[in-house]
Amino acid sequence: MSIALRKLKGRARFIKRAIWYCRGQYDRECSICGYEGRFLPYSWPPRIDAMCPACESVERHRLMALALKARDDLLKAGDDVLHFAPEAWLRPHLATFGLGSYRTADIRASKADEVLNIEAIDFPDASVDVAIASHVLEHVDDSKALPELFRILKPGGRFLCMVPLIEGWDTTFEDPSIDSMKERKKHFEGKRHLRYFGRDLRNRMAAVGFDVDEYTAEGRDVVRYSLLRGEKLFIGRKPEQA
Repeated sequence: MSIALRKLKGRARFIKRAIWYCRGQYDRECSICGYEGRFLPYSWPPRIDAMCPACESVERHRLMALALKARDDLLKAGDDVLHFAPEAWLRPHLATFGLGSYRTADIRASKADEVLNIEAIDFPDASVDVAIASHVLEHVDDSKALPELFRILKPGGRFLCMVPLIEGWDTTFEDPSIDSMKERKKHFEGKRHLRYFGRDLRNRMAAVGFDVDEYTAEGRDVVRYSLLRGEKLFIGRKPEQA
């Protein structure tokens, strides 16, 4: 058999296997909408069993929902919440918590209730109980965003944060010279990403005053809800005396 034919057969087997995997491999459960059954692939290269076909949540959405159910100290009745780059699934989910207010924010006017720059938030000091930003800090200057988030939180307020993060890296990987979308995609897995966080994210949050906590799903919950193994929700709490 020629080399060209072996390559062709190898590619055909790869395509066949990829199509088979994209059907969904196992029955899963959505921690947001309660759907049970096969999930869909998401993103490229595709992550298998990543997206709920009912509410279109992906792994990080289901992890945050699971954390909110497991930890009653993250959201409380009467809280005023500001949610940056809001995910559509969260609004009905948060309605079940009896919040005082829920406002969404984005740099683009069509995306949210408030047009806000997370690096310079046009809100008064100590005006928000909870700020949420999932997969936002890798897009912006976190050295400006984190102090602003700390500033607008009331004493005892919480910042709920998720980012792409590699626990095996001591320090965050970033380089201002990587400034094209092509190179950012190559280095950071996102065309508009400015960094890939290491475990020093905790230090970055603590440096502006946050007490840092985290939530990680484990064992059977990871399988049941089809989560990314080791993915974390970081919780930055503003001290009561701040």
